[in-house]
Amino acid sequence: MPFELDFILLSIISGILASYVLLANALWLQSLKLPRLDFSTAMANLTYGEQFEGKPPYFAGMIVIYFNGIIFALLYSTVVAQYLPGEPIVKGAIWGAVLWFFSGIFYVPFILKEGFFLSHIHPMAWFSSGIVHGMYGLVVGWLAPIHTAAG
Repeated sequence: MPFELDFILLSIISGILASYVLLANALWLQSLKLPRLDFSTAMANLTYGEQFEGKPPYFAGMIVIYFNGIIFALLYSTVVAQYLPGEPIVKGAIWGAVLWFFSGIFYVPFILKEGFFLSHIHPMAWFSSGIVHGMYGLVVGWLAPIHTAAG
């Protein structure tokens, strides 16, 4: 069954809003004496670093983060959520935890070279990352539609 336009748009909007929550809280967590995580700078340096003289622009990293947030929201809406247990917000929280886990085990140590669960950044960076990924998942679970096998 093909996906309808409103389903895709709602999924995209939920990914944008959830990414905003992730980015804003990653920068704000230092007010709670937790490490500040600057995902946008890290992504700008990783994806565009050698293409610019000097540092790549901050907004370039934000574009990558928002793009990832949209892709993961679409993946959640179309494939993953129908197989997760619980109400939509619980499904979203589980999805956020899954993203945090796989990021900490695979992406962060092998692509960013920052150690497992950001251990090279700060001893409590894993906790900050878990909080913001969980918040991303909660927002996606709250807002994103869920496609079921029955349609």
